[in-house]
Amino acid sequence: MRKQTSSFAIAGLLLAGCFPMYAQEGDWGRAHRVIERTQEDLRHIEHHDVWAMGDRGHYEAVERNLTDIRQDLDRNRLDRGRLDAAIGEIEHITHIDALDGHARERMTDDLHELQRLRDDWHWR
Repeated sequence: MRKQTSSFAIAGLLLAGCFPMYAQEGDWGRAHRVIERTQEDLRHIEHHDVWAMGDRGHYEAVERNLTDIRQDLDRNRLDRGRLDAAIGEIEHITHIDALDGHARERMTDDLHELQRLRDDWHWR
């Protein structure tokens, strides 16, 4: 009886140890999807004809930050400072007057997803 109880205890500990790993894997996958979708939407506005010089700088900064974030995610890391910087740059981009309505809507959706990712992430 004692041996059976010990086996159950060990099995329980092993299972309990696995579930956080699976939950964390889901977070990494979600982070990858959000960053990838945001980069794809940015590529759609990359060749925007009416970029003012300052606005172009915001575009380039967010693209660099997202590329760095994606590389960090490949190493199972997420830098909150970089994510905050990307969010700030996208906030600026969503307020550019020359951006068409559809592009603005997509970038605003991306902005909200990045903010949710930041707010939901289990920071250490």
